[in-house]
This record gives sequence, C-alpha cells and structure tokens, in this order.
Amino acid sequence: MLITLIAFIVGLVGAGLVSFGAWLVAPAAGYIVAGLLCLAWSYLAARAASRGAHLGAG
Repeated sequence: MLITLIAFIVGLVGAGLVSFGAWLVAPAAGYIVAGLLCLAWSYLAARAASRGAHLGAG
C-alpha cells in the first residue's frame, strides 16, 4: 500500500518536472508536454478500468 502511494507521488513529481523543464525551454512546450502526459494518463487509467471490469465479470 505504501509502496503504491510512493510510486504514485514520485510519478506525479516526475511528470511535473518534465513539464516544467519543457516550459523552461519554451512556455508552449510545457503546456504541450503536460497535455500529452494527461492524455497518456487518461488512456492508461481507462485501459486499467476496462481490464478490471472484464476480470470482475467472469
């Protein structure tokens, strides 16, 4: 449980640092990177929810 929470927080911090670093290069790049990270997160969360629904049905 604690490892999962720590991994989640480290992932959020890492995503923020990548986005901030891109923003330092060019402000528009920071927003683009943040948007891409949000899209990737949404895709992975929907995929995980879909797999969980299939596993619980059978």
